[in-house]
Amino acid sequence: MARILNHNAWHLVATGLILSAFCVAVRAQSEGFDATLSTPIVIDTNTGDLVASENAQLSYGDWLVSADEIRLNRQTNRAIATGNVIFTRYDIRLVADLLDYRLDDQQARAENFRVGNGKYFVSGSLLVGNPNNFKFENINFHPGEPGTYLFKARANEIAIVDQKEIQGRRISFKLGVVPFFIIPNVSQPIDAERNIFKANLDYSGHIGGAIGGEVRVPINSNFRAGGNLALTTKRGILAGPAFEYNFGENENTSLGSFTSGFINDSLEEIAPDLITGNPIDDERFFAEWQHNQNWGDSGALTAYGRWWSDSEVTREFNEDSFDEMQDPDTFIEANYSGENWQTTLFSRISPNHFQTFTERLPELRFDFFTTQIAKGLTHSGSISFAKLRNDKLNEFPIKSEADRLDAYYGFRHTRPLKPGVTLTTKAGVKAIHYFDNMLGTEASDFGLFSPYRLTPLSIFDDYTHSLPRPSIKEGTRGYGDLGFDLKFTAYSQREFKNEVWNIDGIRHIFEPVISYRYAPDLDSNTANATFDIPAFSNYLTPIDLEDRRDIDSIGEHHITRVEFRNRIQTKDEEYGSRDLARLNFAIDYLVDDFNQGKDFSDFVSDIEITPAPWLELDFFSRYNIEDSFTRELNTSVAITDPGYWKVGFGNHFLRSHIEQYFALCEYSLNENLKLYAVAKFDQKSDTYYEQRIGFMQRALEKYGIKYELRFYEGNRRESDFGVRIGIDLFDE
Repeated sequence: MARILNHNAWHLVATGLILSAFCVAVRAQSEGFDATLSTPIVIDTNTGDLVASENAQLSYGDWLVSADEIRLNRQTNRAIATGNVIFTRYDIRLVADLLDYRLDDQQARAENFRVGNGKYFVSGSLLVGNPNNFKFENINFHPGEPGTYLFKARANEIAIVDQKEIQGRRISFKLGVVPFFIIPNVSQPIDAERNIFKANLDYSGHIGGAIGGEVRVPINSNFRAGGNLALTTKRGILAGPAFEYNFGENENTSLGSFTSGFINDSLEEIAPDLITGNPIDDERFFAEWQHNQNWGDSGALTAYGRWWSDSEVTREFNEDSFDEMQDPDTFIEANYSGENWQTTLFSRISPNHFQTFTERLPELRFDFFTTQIAKGLTHSGSISFAKLRNDKLNEFPIKSEADRLDAYYGFRHTRPLKPGVTLTTKAGVKAIHYFDNMLGTEASDFGLFSPYRLTPLSIFDDYTHSLPRPSIKEGTRGYGDLGFDLKFTAYSQREFKNEVWNIDGIRHIFEPVISYRYAPDLDSNTANATFDIPAFSNYLTPIDLEDRRDIDSIGEHHITRVEFRNRIQTKDEEYGSRDLARLNFAIDYLVDDFNQGKDFSDFVSDIEITPAPWLELDFFSRYNIEDSFTRELNTSVAITDPGYWKVGFGNHFLRSHIEQYFALCEYSLNENLKLYAVAKFDQKSDTYYEQRIGFMQRALEKYGIKYELRFYEGNRRESDFGVRIGIDLFDE
């Protein structure tokens, strides 16, 4: 992604490199041009100019001008340098054929100039204007130093109008000598922070050669419109409208964007949908919208919409979007907050035929935040009403709808028992009521030989029936919430110094926590549903009943959780202290397993070690202590010399699912050029399923040009080789 006309870049090119260096410094001398001209000096009797032509130099404050000839007129407050003009100030150096400055109207003129500061290089045939209004003609822009095969931007004309607006004519962008994008005319506010375009050159076996980009043309200061276009050699042309908007100011803002693409896929045989196994139609598309709005500190609105023709369309034609989210989500959420409460209206829908999840149509929720009512005593609560729908639960062809009310109210009391020991007790109640809990299914929906064809839906019905049929169950489930948290805090410290590790003193903070919870069933009936059920989670289930989101699977439970939290710290000049290590361990003991057949949860270890700013080690594991096996193990090691190089490696392991390893390295040739490589290995398939080798060139601040080779192995949708040249984040 590139902000090619970014405020900071053009401000640096224009006012930062030229006018602020030359004009502003001189402007401060309102009584005259108090500069020093080198000797020998002669006087032109016709004009009154002071003329230096032998090793001529003109100095003023912290800047210096040298040229074949320099003329200085103290009556008209004008200086003219001609022939091999060199202007320097700090790290800025400008070379030109002519440099002319008039103090009275602050007018400057430079002809055939070249200017840079190590990070950027700019050349052009003309610069003329004053600090508020000026223009470049025939300007070339290079990040770093010019190179034959590197990025370059060129414009016939760039103008700054009233220090508020950038106007450009015939702007082109090249990789080496090859132009890949042209903007005929552009006009935008100088402080704009949004993109004008992003572009890619790409080759991969399953797509073929591809060239494309996204364009956002400013319509006014609040709205940009354009589109997406990608030309591919194997799949056809993808195109679609796109726009961005940003309204309001201060605390009342509204901003968002829309992007889309449509392609009549010309591939002879499109691989089937990886989720459903269904064939994919050749008319493919994606449309994505996001919106954020704020009303002061109290109100906010967030919306996100993703409509895809199939689950693979962004994977093949919009890689950035796919990397961000593989499972499209469409929702809208509005909330309004008071001093200790918040009201939320939330709706989630499923517009895509290839996916299914619980839809909220909608859910209205009120949260009463923790509020003190006496010393050490607080209360809190929440209530929500949701209209839920799911057309396919688990893997069965079941249609389900329900209107559900969910409420919680509870108290907490906290008091110190002695220094370093705190006891918090709690009591509360949770109620879940189903108004209309409907299950609709037909026996014919199951396959002829399906083992579920004649299975009773006993978890939803009181009775057994030989053929599945619509079922309605109304009723209430209620649970008590009793428990305590006993927290110990202890610490020790010692003097220890190590300059290599930047350690100044050691402090160890140890916090064991024992939590007990008992949620008795308050004579609930058999009303149940499978809308909000447990999802995959690395960590332990939230122990507090009010924090559980798997509302439909909550039942009577009796748990004790033991946690050991450790932090090892040292002094830090900037922040006061920094963590050298964080070591957390936790496990649940099921006081009553309610016939689940186990007494303990997995033992969870979460460790992060950062003994020095240049070294980071992460370790996360879940270990089944009853059956003695590791369920999950994730590790990573990163060694960084900031600004020079970085090396990292690690693994991801999930029993019976994933066993993968990765390694990466980066090396900065200088502050503008960086090499990188990434390798990922899958043990189960014995393949290096992804390898990337790339070269990044900084263009504008943290944005740059990425040249990348990609190699893939194994059974995957992408082909085994790809090449990409694009404008992207120069991610540090």
